[in-house]
Amino acid sequence: MELMVITRPDFFEGEVEAIRMLLDEGLEFLHIRKPDSTEEQMEQLLKQIPAEYYNRIVLHEHYDLAMKYDLRGVHINRRTKGHVPCYKWEMSTSVHSLEEVEKKKGCFDYLFLSPIYDSISKTGYHSAFSAKQLREARERFIISRNVIALGGVKAGCMAMLRVQGFGGAAVLGDVWNRWDTGDFTTHFRQLLQEANTPPAILTIAGSDCSGGAGVQADIKTISALSAYAASVVTAVTAQNTLGVQGVVPMQAKVVSQQLQSVLEDLPIGAIKIGMLPNASVARVVAKALSRYPDLPVVCDPVMVSTSGRRLMEPETLQVLQKDIFPRCTLITPNLPEASILLDQPITDVESMRKAASLLSAKYRTRVLLKGGHLPGDTVYDILGGATWTNDFKFPKIASDNLHGTGCTLSSAIATYLGAGLSLFESVMQGEIHVMNAIRAGRDYRIGHGNGPLWHFFSINNKYFGRNHYLCKSNHSN
Repeated sequence: MELMVITRPDFFEGEVEAIRMLLDEGLEFLHIRKPDSTEEQMEQLLKQIPAEYYNRIVLHEHYDLAMKYDLRGVHINRRTKGHVPCYKWEMSTSVHSLEEVEKKKGCFDYLFLSPIYDSISKTGYHSAFSAKQLREARERFIISRNVIALGGVKAGCMAMLRVQGFGGAAVLGDVWNRWDTGDFTTHFRQLLQEANTPPAILTIAGSDCSGGAGVQADIKTISALSAYAASVVTAVTAQNTLGVQGVVPMQAKVVSQQLQSVLEDLPIGAIKIGMLPNASVARVVAKALSRYPDLPVVCDPVMVSTSGRRLMEPETLQVLQKDIFPRCTLITPNLPEASILLDQPITDVESMRKAASLLSAKYRTRVLLKGGHLPGDTVYDILGGATWTNDFKFPKIASDNLHGTGCTLSSAIATYLGAGLSLFESVMQGEIHVMNAIRAGRDYRIGHGNGPLWHFFSINNKYFGRNHYLCKSNHSN
């Protein structure tokens, strides 16, 4: 996510040195805000900053200087009088309500939304938004990548701001209050490191020893999308491309310990839930979710095997329906699973749309109903809420290697959510990722049955081609 620094409103001794240090360390957005400055004072400050950094500077006043020095952008504020400049690069503004975000986000390159937390630099300027309001704003696509969090932002906030859907954070007091303390540079590096650290995504699922599905497919997917993968194993399975030969559920206590170890230490950005082998494990997972209400959760309910056999006991399904589904951002059942959940057949695209909305209303969550089981040359997946649906359709790719498709899709969506994308964007990008993985793996022969996708299609394979050894010895025999 983007890190932006706003200057102090006053001019002070050592300011140029501080600005140069921030830019030298890699700051990409410096907002210069001097509300009481003259144009001459502002120009004098700009002249002391190396010209190579002008493409990182945004002015809050004296917009003619932005044109003169070819700066990165201008920030329009309430002090702007008369004609708003038609600036050729980036334009931003500040808003203080979610209604303003909806009204203005299409008119500017990005918005500052404040105050997210209690202000550090302004006494008595308290947070205007609850965690619930921000969570709902993200779910309604109001908060997205062009909305920047401002107000009380400090070290330790970045992971949660990413979870809440913000595309960046603007910092003021947490940086400038340290100018005279001796750790100005060190602290800024910490902020920048937090902003640049990839999101950590947690998968809660069963282990597939053949590597095509379950935790292994999730880890590959998350890693291929440049995020950090953490895992909680709910069951150990003996399976391969020909089928499942055995399942050993993990003890609920062990699952609980894994969850505690990960969630209390790592800055988890989103959670994917797969196989829950019994009600005891499902209850442990539900309890953990209740402690982290702001985290996006994607649940792929593993209820039916490829052969059509029901894998989930009624008691486990009850826990899922009562305590897990309503906590999820998205559930991703396929047609057989959705038919069980609704106790009715789903036979075509229109009945899929109705089913998606019924499931959404029933479980108070969003639903991605996967239609790969329908006949025809086109795959329809339906994203739905209680009162709306959106079709995602793709050409059906002929392939014998489809093992782990559902795992890959749900973990890809969770990863994009953890990176701050909206639900719609996350589903769209997840669908594209799966299509590419299917296409890349269709000609491979890994195993004797339903083989896996190729998760690392975006990596150049030229060094791993035929007759090339991963390790070459410099010594002859």
